[in-house]
Amino acid sequence: MSGIRIVCNLCNKEIPLGAAYVAINYHIEQMEKDPINLFPSIQVISADQIFTMCGKCGNQKGAETVKQVLKTTLSTKNSIMN
Repeated sequence: MSGIRIVCNLCNKEIPLGAAYVAINYHIEQMEKDPINLFPSIQVISADQIFTMCGKCGNQKGAETVKQVLKTTLSTKNSIMN
């Protein structure tokens, strides 16, 4: 066994190996244009998993709900939220 445990940040239950889960990641990325084929490419400079939900919790919240919560929270001027 690898010793890696993944726990849902909402219900605190362990997510079993092989089970689907929702991960919200924070990436710092850099986009460039490949000089040979001129296609854009993205390099991930750093990646952190900042929030994890089991399939049940993730399906209850949904991507649009999470997106709206992040947008509302991060755009507020209230210093307590930021």
